[in-house]
Amino acid sequence: MHVVLIFYTVLGLIIGSFLNVCIYRIPLRKSIVFPRSSCTRCGRQIPFYDNIPVLSWILLQGKCRFCGASISFQYPFVELLTGAAFLVCGLKWNFTPPTYVNSLFLSATIVLIFTDFHHRILPNVLTLPGIIAGILLSPFQDPAVYMDVLSVKIAGLFEYQTARAVLPWAGSVSGAVIGGGILLVIGFGYQKLRKRQGLGMGDIKMMAMVGAFLGWRLTFLTIFAGSFLGLLAGMYLIVFHKQTLQAKLPFGVFLGIGSALALFYGLPFLEWYLPA
Repeated sequence: MHVVLIFYTVLGLIIGSFLNVCIYRIPLRKSIVFPRSSCTRCGRQIPFYDNIPVLSWILLQGKCRFCGASISFQYPFVELLTGAAFLVCGLKWNFTPPTYVNSLFLSATIVLIFTDFHHRILPNVLTLPGIIAGILLSPFQDPAVYMDVLSVKIAGLFEYQTARAVLPWAGSVSGAVIGGGILLVIGFGYQKLRKRQGLGMGDIKMMAMVGAFLGWRLTFLTIFAGSFLGLLAGMYLIVFHKQTLQAKLPFGVFLGIGSALALFYGLPFLEWYLPA
């Protein structure tokens, strides 16, 4: 078990290196496959021995071997973050199918967080396939994600075996519709009241993806947690950096963090807050 966990964590570090490529290239509409990674300053291709997750950055002291240009700490941070996500998924779901489903979900979420942070965009190339993937993979998700009050009512109308087969798909689709729909309504209402755009379509599509993977209950928690974190960040900017209420925050960052919190802590919270 320990060997498998270590291997899976190392795999997460390697995937994190690939996510760095996605974070940098997708907003620029460049291929994430070709050419090989190169220094953004001198253009020299990075040899494989300088592309070992985290370790190469440490050995190179965060600088390009050829021109000495600084390499952002974001690179090892994303690798460590992805490795930690894979580690926690392996521990929580013990390498059953939800381990891999949620590792994929968190990988996509990490890319969305950093692209929104840097560019204020949530690319369709991630969110739209993410919605489809969440629905298609719903039978392999943790059943507890979809087995909610709505599921109990459905189970009462069908035989148990039939209901069990239907519930993941129903839970995933309803989560996508509710997740995207809530933000769509909020964004539309804000625009009508304030005469300017409050939420972008990227946020709406991202929440549809979250709903497809996590179901409608955890989608509500994601929106609540993301809004709360965004509020704290806004207050910090207003108080300490003299920003105005018009300052535009990367809401996708907070939704991404909120979705991770909902994934790992949402169901225990619901069991505590809404006991059977």
